[in-house]
Amino acid sequence: MATAYHAYEQKMEDARRYRDAEEIPWRVLVDDLEGRVHQVYGGLSHPTYVVSSEGRMSFYNMWTHAPSLHKALDELTNPDGACVVRGGIDRKPHVMAYMVNGWPGLARGLPQSYFELEKTIPGMARSIRMGYKLKPMLAPIALRSKPLPITTRAMAGGAGVYLGAKLISFR
Repeated sequence: MATAYHAYEQKMEDARRYRDAEEIPWRVLVDDLEGRVHQVYGGLSHPTYVVSSEGRMSFYNMWTHAPSLHKALDELTNPDGACVVRGGIDRKPHVMAYMVNGWPGLARGLPQSYFELEKTIPGMARSIRMGYKLKPMLAPIALRSKPLPITTRAMAGGAGVYLGAKLISFR
């Protein structure tokens, strides 16, 4: 498998920059150059794994969704909390949120991240790029802390994509 990195140290430095830029207060784990652990856990871009202090998987967000992650962390840190929270996995893809806000993460791993996502879900990397361009219009809907009903999100997203396509075609 081709890699965007030529040395593990490059990947570690990227992880440090990411952690600092996003002000992440916890340890960020870094996979090997080939991304073997990432592939074992599904290969989707931008997942979140919450690992307990005992080394057990407490929660897995297939595609990181901040409200779901915060709820899981709240439950995990609750004195009465279990070691596996929210059923252990959030299977909802939260596609609209990722399409609107996912490009910076995808861009950090270019070109490999783009090609891997396109291979996994054809058209998704291009859609994420377009969604990010439409972020000013879609963010109030897609990045809410409490999700809107699915029909409202679908209608708003469709309208945003339509309007975005019209705006892009005029340029």
